[in-house]
Amino acid sequence: MADIRSVFQAFAAFGGGRDGGVAAGLEGRAFSKIFKDAGLYCRKFTTTDADLIFTSVKAKGAKRISFDAFEQALEKVAARKGTSLPEVAAVIVAAGGPKASGTRAQACRFYDDKSNWTSTAKNGGPTNVDGQKDLRSLCDRTPADARGISKASNFSRQH
Repeated sequence: MADIRSVFQAFAAFGGGRDGGVAAGLEGRAFSKIFKDAGLYCRKFTTTDADLIFTSVKAKGAKRISFDAFEQALEKVAARKGTSLPEVAAVIVAAGGPKASGTRAQACRFYDDKSNWTSTAKNGGPTNVDGQKDLRSLCDRTPADARGISKASNFSRQH
């Protein structure tokens, strides 16, 4: 079974990026996510309370807190909720590490039903080989008519 330190480390590493991680500490958004994932928010303890507690335990000018400051914060959370520190810690440990959740696109009849597709999409989509020209035609510097068609190519077509 996980302990509170391993949960702290999991949340500190979650989405840490290049400069983040366990060694750097726990950011405010991850601190708030701990309570959201554990289901600890209620009327007595809100996200605003979590932000205020985080700010009160972090060092001035710092963006992250250490494990020791996290323990101090949990004591303040327990006092705010009117419960004991072991109860708060047990709920957090029981919830485990961070939970990643995403959204799923709803069904769209215009995209999913291919019989509704029109023109280019119906014919397989755009391509970069339609009317492809070779290098010789791109470098043609012969005089052209008003429409941009080479007079030399018109001459060769007529004869």
